[in-house]
Amino acid sequence: MDANQLWHTIQLQIETIKKETDAMHHPVLERACDSIKEAIDKFFSEQITLGFPHPHPRSRIYRSEPKTWDIRESNSKEILNLILKKAKKAKKNPICVFDLDGTLFDVGYRTIGIIKEWLNSDASLNFDKSLIQKISKINYDHVGYSLSHLFENSGFDLRNQQIMSVFSSIERVWKKKFFDGVSLVHYDDTIKNSLNFVKTIEKNNIEIFYLTGRYWHSMRNGTIEQLKKFNFPFKEKNLILKMNPFEDDQLFKSEQIHNLSQNNEICGNFENEYLNLAYMALEAKDAINVIVDTQHSGRPTPSLEIPIYRISHFDEIE
Repeated sequence: MDANQLWHTIQLQIETIKKETDAMHHPVLERACDSIKEAIDKFFSEQITLGFPHPHPRSRIYRSEPKTWDIRESNSKEILNLILKKAKKAKKNPICVFDLDGTLFDVGYRTIGIIKEWLNSDASLNFDKSLIQKISKINYDHVGYSLSHLFENSGFDLRNQQIMSVFSSIERVWKKKFFDGVSLVHYDDTIKNSLNFVKTIEKNNIEIFYLTGRYWHSMRNGTIEQLKKFNFPFKEKNLILKMNPFEDDQLFKSEQIHNLSQNNEICGNFENEYLNLAYMALEAKDAINVIVDTQHSGRPTPSLEIPIYRISHFDEIE
């Protein structure tokens, strides 16, 4: 029996005990069942923090990664030195390209903030109070790549019709607010030490570009405000967003990398999504291509013979 089977067996048995014994009329038994369930959820939450997947079947993609890549585990100080060395030898204008969401900014706070807004809205009044109470306990520790991952990490089974009904209501609000350009300013925070890293790159006369899958029409103003709010090095002409929200990120970003490479030498290229970086790296084979190992979708990736560096975080720069 693997962790997935164990988790679902225990959850099922707890629900069966409650149902068959009418636990509502046996407070001691009900508390015991709830205590067991909380302990199980806490255990798996701790496992997720350590990098293991949540045992929900749909969550197995969380930590998936390319098996055929030449991934070189590194740290941001080593990466910084590699970029600076490359910039000194550059024959064209040296630049460094950064993704935003999941690379420089932690968007988990945005999702948590939007859920809290939903909980405080009239929409939440249409659902069972006990379920709403459980949803109110969702916190940052449960954050995954998407809203569905967040719910699964929190112990909710989206195959349950009642839970899926609540999830759909929250998702409608989330889709509207997550991409509205306002919530990102209000809720997002920087990934620790990312700001100092970017500033250090710029101080060494390497031009900074931000290449993001955010939408130009709805998120441009908010993105500019966000970059200025945290005092990131910023030139409006160096902010590249998607004009067409339906365009695949990997195709959009690879085209932009190709365009940037015509008049510049791309010394560093940072991204948290493996698929995006695969397409981008093919257009910037000589760059230091770096995966920032936060959340990613786990989408299938092509084979790569180009070395890819990976960092788990940005180190503090003295």
